[in-house]
Amino acid sequence: MEHQEVHKLIVDNDEFFPQVVALLEKGQRVTIPVKGYSMLPFIRGDRDLVELVAADPAGVQRDDIVLFHYQGRWILHRVLHVEGNMSTIQGDGVWRGREVCPVDQIHGKVSRILKKGTLPIDPYAADMLRKVHAWQRLGWLRRYILALYRRIFRIQVG
Repeated sequence: MEHQEVHKLIVDNDEFFPQVVALLEKGQRVTIPVKGYSMLPFIRGDRDLVELVAADPAGVQRDDIVLFHYQGRWILHRVLHVEGNMSTIQGDGVWRGREVCPVDQIHGKVSRILKKGTLPIDPYAADMLRKVHAWQRLGWLRRYILALYRRIFRIQVG
């Protein structure tokens, strides 16, 4: 078997995500790598991929994991609450700090998580949502649990 060299292409988010949004608006599914650790422990940056579908602003609801543009940044976090045209969103790995944005600024919704890039997970399955809700109820304790998690799995943040 012949060895093939793999090249990594780094693209600026401001160039990459408008292309992703354009594909989503055409009805296509788009799979992207996840960066960062704000969605720990359910989505791990630099390891997992997510499959996105276009978000329907009228259909955005609690527990959706969404791609949105907020204060000049592209973010993938979970919806905590929707009231009217406004959504409150927070990363699973964030114990403080939330984003509040209009639902029309939500461009994509995660349809599947590809753990380690291959194993498909339904983020909205009942057993997964039970885990998510239990995790959310831990409140400020998440900070310390995540610190331990990062230490165990040797995850460098920052």
